[in-house]
Amino acid sequence: MSKPEERPAAHNPMRRVLGNFGLLVRGRGIAAIMLLAATAIMARALGPVEFGLVVLIQTYIVLVRGLLNFKQYLAIVRYGVPALDAGDTHTLGRLISICRRVDRYTCITATVLALILAPLIGPRIGMDQDHVILLAAYSFALLTTGNRTDIGILRLFDQFNILGRQMTVGPTIRFFGVIIAWWQDSPFSVYVAIMAFAYGAENIYLGWCGRREYRRRIGNTPEAKKINDASMAEFSGLRNFLWITYWQSNIDLIPKHGSILLAGALLGPTDAGLLRLARQFSTMLSKPAGMIRQVVFPDLTRSWIQGSADFNLVVYRTALFAGGLGLLFVLAGYFFGDALLGVLIGKEFVAAAPVLTLLLLASTFDLTASSLRAAAYAIGHAGNVLRLYIVSAVIYVTLFIVLTSQVGLIGAGLAACAAALLRPLIMAVMISNRMRSRAV
Repeated sequence: MSKPEERPAAHNPMRRVLGNFGLLVRGRGIAAIMLLAATAIMARALGPVEFGLVVLIQTYIVLVRGLLNFKQYLAIVRYGVPALDAGDTHTLGRLISICRRVDRYTCITATVLALILAPLIGPRIGMDQDHVILLAAYSFALLTTGNRTDIGILRLFDQFNILGRQMTVGPTIRFFGVIIAWWQDSPFSVYVAIMAFAYGAENIYLGWCGRREYRRRIGNTPEAKKINDASMAEFSGLRNFLWITYWQSNIDLIPKHGSILLAGALLGPTDAGLLRLARQFSTMLSKPAGMIRQVVFPDLTRSWIQGSADFNLVVYRTALFAGGLGLLFVLAGYFFGDALLGVLIGKEFVAAAPVLTLLLLASTFDLTASSLRAAAYAIGHAGNVLRLYIVSAVIYVTLFIVLTSQVGLIGAGLAACAAALLRPLIMAVMISNRMRSRAV
C-alpha cells in the first residue's frame, strides 16, 4: 500500500492535470503532424474521389467499432480510484477482469458485424465490388481492438507518458507507409492496406502496454488470484454506468464519423473526403478535448469523493483555458485556411476551407465542455449528460440533412456549431446546481 504522500492526491491537482495533459499533447502533437503529412500526400497521390473512398473505408471501420464501445476505461477510473487510494488491489483486479471480459466480447462482435454489413453498406456510399472486398478485409483489423480496459489501467496509474507514446505509433506507420506508396506509385489498395496495418499496430501496442502495467502493479500480488469469477453485481451501479457510457460513445460517433458516411450518402465520396479533410485539421482541437477529459477525470473523481475545493478549481480553470486556446485556432482558420489547404494539399481541396473554420469553432465549444463533461461524470450525472448529448445529436443530424441539401458542404459546419454550443451551456448549469445542492 502506497504512503499518502506518494499517492496522486497528495500533489497539486492543477499542476498534475497540466503535466499529464502535456504528456498527451506531446504525443498527440507528433501524431497530428504525421497524420496531416500522410493525409496531404495521400490526397495528392489519389485525388479527391479515391481519397474520399479511403476515408469512407476507414470511417466505416472506426464507426462499427465505436458502436460496440462501452468505454470500460471510464468505469475503471470511476470505480478504481477509491480502491487504488485504499490499496485494495484485489477489488481492482476483479474490476479489471470484468472489463476485460467486455473487451473480448465486443471486439469479436464488432469484427463479425463489420464483415456482415460490408456488402450492404458499401454500395450505398459509392463503393463498387472491389472496394467492398477491401472494406471486408480491413474489418479483420477490429480483432486487435480489445484494449479499452488497458486504457483505463494506464490512466488509473497515471501512465500518461505511455498513452502519449502510443498515440504516435499508428500515425508514424501511416506517414512512412504513405511516403513509400506514393514513391512507388502504388495503387489504391496499397493505401487501404497501410491504413489497416497502422490501425492494428497501434491497438496491439496499447494492449501490450496495458497488460504489462497490470502485471507490474496488480498481477503479481496474492490478491490478484481467483478473479475470473468476478461479476458486475459486486460494484454498485457499474452495469448502469457501462450502459450510459456505451450510449454516450454512440452519440459521440455521430459528428465524428457518422457525419462522414452521411455526407458520402448525401453528397458523394468527393464531399465526404473534403469533410473528412476539414475534420482532420479540426482535430487540432477535438483531440485535445478528449485528452482533457482523460487527465481531469481521475482528479475530479477523487476531489468530489473527498469533498475537496480543488474540484471547482480544476473544472472551471480548465474550461476557460481550453476555450481561449480554441478561439486562437478559429481565427487562424478563418484568415489562413484557404492558403493552408492550397499549399499543403492542392487547389482542388480549398473548397473545404469554410467548413474547416466552422468545425474549428464547434471543436472550441467541445474543448470548453471537456472538463465540464468529466465533472458531470464525477458527480454522478452521467445519465443527464447522455440525455443532453442525445438532444444535441438529434439537432445535429436534423440540421445536417436540411442544411447540406440547401447550401451544400458548409451546412455540415453550421450544424456542428449549433449542436456543440448547447452542450457546455447546459453542463455548466447542471454542475452549478449540483454544487449548490451539496453545499446546503
